[in-house]
Amino acid sequence: MIEKFGYEQEFKRTLSLRDLVIFGMVFMAPVSSMTLFGIMSVTSQGHNVLAYLFAFVAMLLTALSYGKMVEAFPVAGSTYSYTQRAIDPKLGFIAGWVMLLDYFLIPMFLYVVSANFANALLPAVPFWVWILIYVVPVTLVNYRGVEVAAKVNIFMAALMVAAIIAFVIAAIHTASADSQVPLFNLKAIYNNETFSLSAVVAGSAMAVLSYLGFDGITTLTEEVNTSTKKIKRAILLACVLQTVLYIAVSYFGLLFTPDYAAVSNPETAFFDLASIVGGEGLQTFISFVIIVSGAATALAGQSSASRLLYGMGRDKLLPAKVFSHLHPQYKTPSYSIIFMGVIGCVGAMLIPMEILAEMVTFGGIFGFICVNLSVFVHFYIKRRERNFFTNLLFPLLGVAICGYILFSLSEIGKIVGFSWMGLGIAYLAIRSMLSNNFKQLLEKNSLINPEANELEDTDDNVALTNS
Repeated sequence: MIEKFGYEQEFKRTLSLRDLVIFGMVFMAPVSSMTLFGIMSVTSQGHNVLAYLFAFVAMLLTALSYGKMVEAFPVAGSTYSYTQRAIDPKLGFIAGWVMLLDYFLIPMFLYVVSANFANALLPAVPFWVWILIYVVPVTLVNYRGVEVAAKVNIFMAALMVAAIIAFVIAAIHTASADSQVPLFNLKAIYNNETFSLSAVVAGSAMAVLSYLGFDGITTLTEEVNTSTKKIKRAILLACVLQTVLYIAVSYFGLLFTPDYAAVSNPETAFFDLASIVGGEGLQTFISFVIIVSGAATALAGQSSASRLLYGMGRDKLLPAKVFSHLHPQYKTPSYSIIFMGVIGCVGAMLIPMEILAEMVTFGGIFGFICVNLSVFVHFYIKRRERNFFTNLLFPLLGVAICGYILFSLSEIGKIVGFSWMGLGIAYLAIRSMLSNNFKQLLEKNSLINPEANELEDTDDNVALTNS
């Protein structure tokens, strides 16, 4: 299949539909609504549920776009590959470059979140030691291959769902026994006294963090033993299932946190909430799951990042000897994985959690904008498939909502994000000026023929040579 795009099949095709759904769920982390609960409560002014619903609309539209693009271009590289082939090779590079910010920072963010909870549970162990406890095993498992990671993911997905079920059951039981906490309370969804649209949108920008994972499914396209249609189904299933879990945690959590202003430490607010809802036993269990799940989610994040680096390295847009290298035995992008391990470790020790959260969201949202735009350009404009909903309305609506969220980020998030984008543009411009071969690579790695007015890009007519 990928030979049509000028590539050789080098990865092992071992992943099933179930593996993909579980991978997406683990990457998104069902318990992320717990780790982000305090920060989102403060940011959205107690409207976590509405923030997740608003984010879900944007993510559902984007998930549909990812589903269409993975069928059109079933290759590793995800956002980078779709944008460079559907729209423009230079924009594709920038999309990949900005998404690198997302993939670099997701593991860092997870290391910090998990280490904070671990340090709260066992303060005798220093924070930096917890970081190493996460980084080393994650890097080693990814180094060995996706088959090992898939087995770990099944266990971790079950554990995270069990933690959510335990919390919901405990919350229902406690609310039923306490007359001061009504089981059904509209204010846990909408509170007229504190509602602010700008706060909800800001909260949804934070909620997007919980969804930065369904797109990671597409980075494994060359490692699945099923059709691209099932990859599309896996993306949608993972996105919908996660939303149900996020909203359940948010609603029952807000029942016991009616005043968001009373949250003393947003980073570990759920640690105290779990104790109120279910006592020390539930607090310990949930903390343990969050501590362990951070490693599993970072595992998925590092895996996706290494595949994105591999895609750009294979196209020689990044140093090929490093990033396109595959381990001779495990068939994993081993140098990229080691690189991600080092970057993740250093960043987690130096960058605060809240700044990481803002920085991560920028890369993901920009990538989502590019993928939605790719559907419109590729199908509606180039292939003239004039389906009003799937090729015009849905992708453009996705662009609009994601764009709104992007510009609702904090100043630090936008400054870091646009600065990183500027570095990518400078890198692209300098390499293009210094090397004619680089320009040729940009064109060769795209389905776009710059000398033609129209493009015939059906799968049967694609015949790129390997760069």
